[in-house]
Amino acid sequence: MASFTLTREVSAPPETVFEVLTDHRRYAEITPVRRSVLEREGEPAPNGVGAIRKLTAVGPPLREEVLTYEPSSRFSYTLLSGAPLRDHVGTVELTPSGSGTSVVYAVRTTPTVPVVGAVAVAVAKRAIKQLLDGIVTESERRAASGG
Repeated sequence: MASFTLTREVSAPPETVFEVLTDHRRYAEITPVRRSVLEREGEPAPNGVGAIRKLTAVGPPLREEVLTYEPSSRFSYTLLSGAPLRDHVGTVELTPSGSGTSVVYAVRTTPTVPVVGAVAVAVAKRAIKQLLDGIVTESERRAASGG
């Protein structure tokens, strides 16, 4: 098993960060993801628990299912397919911090191919960092524009 945690301070309120983080259909507009499709809506609709998103950047699409959806505070998902990883769970915690938000993005995963496991984890970490960068940028843009 492998794990890593990314932390960021965002100049936007938790509500804005959560809205951007969970708007799966717009990932292709704000991150390196080239295509993002919501295969199944969750509860609450559309992006809540049970939602299945398909994200395509390079290679086969990643299919992920939303496990936790707690507006403005917590979001988690599990990887269903698309990477040589199993038991992959990402959890994002949002906490008010001054006039913004502290974001903690924790991942635990198990590579399915031992020889290339370290590479798969490094690629996942880089991809999640780029995704988080896009979410932060968009959240701060929305906060600055008042929308």
